[in-house]
Amino acid sequence: MAMLTWMETFAAVVKAGSFTNAAEQLGISKSFVSKQVSQLENSLGTRLLHRSTRRLSLTDEGSRFYQHCQLIVSEAEKAKDEVIDSHQNPRGLIRITVPQSLIISNAGAVLLKFQEQYPEIELEIIASGAAKDIIEDGIDLALRIGQLEDSALICRKLTECVFQTVASPQYLSQHGKPDTPTDLTHHNCLIYASSKSSRHWPYRLPNGKEITVNTRGKLVCNDGHLIVKAALEGKGIAFGPSILFRSFVEQGKLELLLPEFYRPPASISALYPSSRNLSRKVKVLIDFLSEHLSL
Repeated sequence: MAMLTWMETFAAVVKAGSFTNAAEQLGISKSFVSKQVSQLENSLGTRLLHRSTRRLSLTDEGSRFYQHCQLIVSEAEKAKDEVIDSHQNPRGLIRITVPQSLIISNAGAVLLKFQEQYPEIELEIIASGAAKDIIEDGIDLALRIGQLEDSALICRKLTECVFQTVASPQYLSQHGKPDTPTDLTHHNCLIYASSKSSRHWPYRLPNGKEITVNTRGKLVCNDGHLIVKAALEGKGIAFGPSILFRSFVEQGKLELLLPEFYRPPASISALYPSSRNLSRKVKVLIDFLSEHLSL
């Protein structure tokens, strides 16, 4: 068990950048911190730190060993939190990355509703659909739409959406309605740059063949708000997940186009690192999203 204590102390020294700072954080003396690191090095038979009067630096062996220490300390803290959480209300910080299209939809409102129900939870929401390194960036949870790349992440399906083509009645009265996907090449298309499809809009023909239409348009933007606004104002035809357009279609402000050519629904999923045991607060959030995300 002494080894685990030494590893915790060593990790604290590396993170704090000095024996003095680590001692203050751990609530023990600097000499005791130094002694524990020396005992760890003796037990391993190698030097982990280069010491000087001005700064500390990791040896090659120390750098590799520190990665293991970080993981063990993190898992120990999560185990402690799990026990505490089991008899307390969920609390603490959750870092979550969400595509902007989901933020615009009712997913944003669902996250706010979640925080109302669990006021002791802090949410740091990063509006991005980029393929971030969830582990490296310290992300607890990521929401994603569509097919996912193979990875070491655990995936839980929350709900589904379809990718739709829409335009305002105003635009259609002036420019006509496309009858087939290839007719889109004769229209001004609003390019949502945050979508994986971007200019290449995918469809499925009645015979089951999948095609991609290379669209053109005068507006290219990675802001879903602006794409929807432009569509509502009759500027062109938009393509994206149904979550962007649902309320406006229900209100009659946008009209669905080419529905017979839509591909099967895409999954909206929650992803989290397989190397981490989920804390209760993150489990509660995933369950809440699964229950309330009606898209």
